[in-house]
Amino acid sequence: MRNYHLPVIAALWAVIHPGFQVTLTAQATTMAYLTTQDTVFLSINREGEKFVEHQMMPRQTLYSLARFYGLSVEELYFYNPGLKEQAVAVGQVVLVPVPNMAIKRYKDQGFVAQEHAPVYYRVRKGDTMFRISKVFFRMPADTIKQRNGLFSDSLKEGQVLFIGWMHIGGIPDAWRQGAGSELDRGNTALAQIFKREAQGKKEVNQQGKAFWQKNSYEDSNLYALHRDAHINSVIQVINPMNQASVFVKVIGRIPDTVYEREVVVVLSPMAAKQLGAQDTRFFARVKYYH
Repeated sequence: MRNYHLPVIAALWAVIHPGFQVTLTAQATTMAYLTTQDTVFLSINREGEKFVEHQMMPRQTLYSLARFYGLSVEELYFYNPGLKEQAVAVGQVVLVPVPNMAIKRYKDQGFVAQEHAPVYYRVRKGDTMFRISKVFFRMPADTIKQRNGLFSDSLKEGQVLFIGWMHIGGIPDAWRQGAGSELDRGNTALAQIFKREAQGKKEVNQQGKAFWQKNSYEDSNLYALHRDAHINSVIQVINPMNQASVFVKVIGRIPDTVYEREVVVVLSPMAAKQLGAQDTRFFARVKYYH
């Protein structure tokens, strides 16, 4: 079973089965995502983005993982394309982007060792001390050399360098560069996935009624039900009245026993609000690739 955010499933279930009531109980978990006993190894892609490989543990979900690292779930899907094709299992590795601000390079006043985990970087072929210090981590080369007992700038592929620390309390989403709200970043990530999924596929355009449950309290995700688009794929929904657009992930089918054929998409409340919807039913255009 996929780890979808439970309130979204409850809200869409209530849309499919009017009158059905769902009670959700919050369950606390003692499973930590990062402890002082952990060692954080950072990797860096061609664009200079830093990542940590998180291994999923029992009771951990993509939603709680995203919240810990100050991300939207959609951003995790963007950086881990395979996640949308399979269930997230215990032991599975998820690539998580880490902003520069989350890497503490110095022990400033008030630094508490029991609240931080050490951060390391493994030298790749072609890396130089200048590139690692000035481009990757923006700190003096002498500091890196001192922390690692080095007397020259010479490095070997596979060599492990101690860089600094990361707080075990997680990463505030305000530290995410560029970015606006979690919702804005989620929509942007889904838009990027939408473009990626379009490669080599046929464009399909629809128009008709969109439906959403106006009195739902669920207010945090961009999901939808659709009749034909692939489950877990991303579709674009447009409100012609104001030209607002939102990208949503398809998590299920629209049941013909509940909705007339004129309803082409059933949206989560957050997706509908992004479109500026006022009524529970409104005219919309849908675009997807098949």
